[in-house]
Amino acid sequence: MSQRRAIDRPNRQAQRRRRGAAAVEAALVLPFLMMFLLGVMEYGRYVMMLHVLQNAAREGARYAIAHTEPVVVSGVTYGNATTDVTNVVNNFLAGQSLSGQTVQVYLSDTSGNNIGTWTNAEAGDLICVRISGNFNFIVPSLLRVSSSLNVNIQSVMRNEAT
Repeated sequence: MSQRRAIDRPNRQAQRRRRGAAAVEAALVLPFLMMFLLGVMEYGRYVMMLHVLQNAAREGARYAIAHTEPVVVSGVTYGNATTDVTNVVNNFLAGQSLSGQTVQVYLSDTSGNNIGTWTNAEAGDLICVRISGNFNFIVPSLLRVSSSLNVNIQSVMRNEAT
């Protein structure tokens, strides 16, 4: 019976070695796991930013096509200034922005190329709102990617006003 107890009871030295092996395994796996999780979070933040920018550009274009004709109240013109469209875009960005961000509003062709001033748009012409800038990554050194990425988002809509 004493031999059976000796077999059933684990050796204390073997237990200590196993704990040391688990610590070494964790030290080898945790850096890769953390880099993977940070990469997933960075990619999610990038996709979220693209989505927010696309919505802001779309809302800016929607505002522009609805305000090609100025509204004059008591001698003051409202609605068809590029700053008005830029303010709409910035409101829809909800505090998010790219570094070096620019917002352009212009009359465009079907490819989104600038062919004139958006306030001169006739019925059926296309108006484009383009947001450009650099997206900055939070953890570039851990992911071994560039620290920023150039982003260009545009929304083109047909002017239906006369």
